[in-house]
Amino acid sequence: MLTFGNIMNQNASKYRDKTAVIFEDTAYTYAELNERANRLANAFLAQGYKKGDKVAVMMKNNGTYIEIIVGLAKIGVIVVPINFRAVGPEIAYIIEHSESRGYITTPEYVSEYERIGGASNQIDTFLVVGSTYDTFLQSGTPDVPPSDVVETDTMYFGYTSGTTGKPKGVVISHRSRMLTALVTAAEYKIDESDVHAVVGPIYHAAPWIFLMTQLTAGGTIIVEEAYRPEKFLADVEKYGITNTFMAPTMYNFLVNLPEETIKKYDTSSLRVFISAGSALPTQTKYKIVEYFQGVDLHEFYGATESAVTLNIKPKDIHKDGSVGQPFPFVECIIVDEDKQPVKVGEVGELYFKGPYLLDEYYRNPEATKQAFWNGYFSVGELAMQDPDGYYYIIDRKKDMLISGGVNIYPREIEDVLYNHPSVLEVAVIGVPDPVWGESVQAVVALKEGAQATAEDIIQFCEGRLASYKKPKSVRFVDELPRNPSGKILKVELRSQYASV
Repeated sequence: MLTFGNIMNQNASKYRDKTAVIFEDTAYTYAELNERANRLANAFLAQGYKKGDKVAVMMKNNGTYIEIIVGLAKIGVIVVPINFRAVGPEIAYIIEHSESRGYITTPEYVSEYERIGGASNQIDTFLVVGSTYDTFLQSGTPDVPPSDVVETDTMYFGYTSGTTGKPKGVVISHRSRMLTALVTAAEYKIDESDVHAVVGPIYHAAPWIFLMTQLTAGGTIIVEEAYRPEKFLADVEKYGITNTFMAPTMYNFLVNLPEETIKKYDTSSLRVFISAGSALPTQTKYKIVEYFQGVDLHEFYGATESAVTLNIKPKDIHKDGSVGQPFPFVECIIVDEDKQPVKVGEVGELYFKGPYLLDEYYRNPEATKQAFWNGYFSVGELAMQDPDGYYYIIDRKKDMLISGGVNIYPREIEDVLYNHPSVLEVAVIGVPDPVWGESVQAVVALKEGAQATAEDIIQFCEGRLASYKKPKSVRFVDELPRNPSGKILKVELRSQYASV
């Protein structure tokens, strides 16, 4: 049976005394993790919880998060992860929309929970790690809990970042994520000998997938409360980390550490780097290869709704800007506005289907209907396929700007500007223009201590971009606004600068 609880029961026997999880130097073997997960599961059963009930979880990365995922998976109780940066009204919306019965958090977020108002009325089990949670867990028996969970049952709701409105609850089955874990392990050659660093927030889809992948394979995961580039390097040396997933921003911060800092640590155990979440700038990609020689760098395209859809392998790094070819068992198609396939080299909307897709958007049949077409699914990305069969994400459909009737794709401009020696981060948006309709504006965050003028930034594009693609204006900011998943909030930038 393709359920996470089932494989963790097996691994507790197969890898009994092997370290499964390390968090801040506290380690649990597979047997210890399994016992704690069993106790939690049985405690919830004793409270009358059953398959299909929901428990919301709001906390930073820690070891407890892992046992919650495993324990609730065993009995079919659905985990509803909430971004720990969420505030009262946002938490209330997710609790109410997901119909959660339980809520687990850490002491630092209790005050935010107290701001959710009437939503708390539906919570019958409120647990705080370090106090009531610990007592609750110990009340459960250590035996494997009775279970009628099947692979088509829901494992968790992954709430989207909500960049264009209220977040949508993505319904993810055990089968979807277990197939993702198994194929991911095969594709990235992850097995029981590996040590994975969980540095991204677990509430987000990708860190969740890769911790599942490593535990399914029987390896060890090192859980970091928050990402700090130099601490990551220190932990690579300390624990012999072999693989990790990071968003492009995290890699950017890593390669922008002083070179002497990077070289200070023994990172020879590293074998695989994986990136996704947004485009990995070409300049960052080549710096990774330069500083971490011998490490395989993969970049994939996916979403909470689809897990991994396309993957670019290390051997194809010369395919600048490509997100590779379809992941095993995934079918992709690029279509125009009339849903007709476009020719090779032409831009259209990317649709895909495969065994890793969501079941639906919870309690949102209209959004579900709009996202699916003829068995295929889309999140609104514009893409292109080259003659060799490699795919390129050109941009978000909603981020494309039109100047003088010509389509302009911000990602292309951003990739050029990331090569500027003073640029740390950049986002390109369209702003109103009385003549052209929209004009190109670059919003730039500079590296610490670096200097550049708007003229410098625009001049840098000379000979690198056609004149109509070059920024007509530049704004400098200390940092770019991001959603909880780390993606740049261009909608916020457009709103801020549209009338300025």
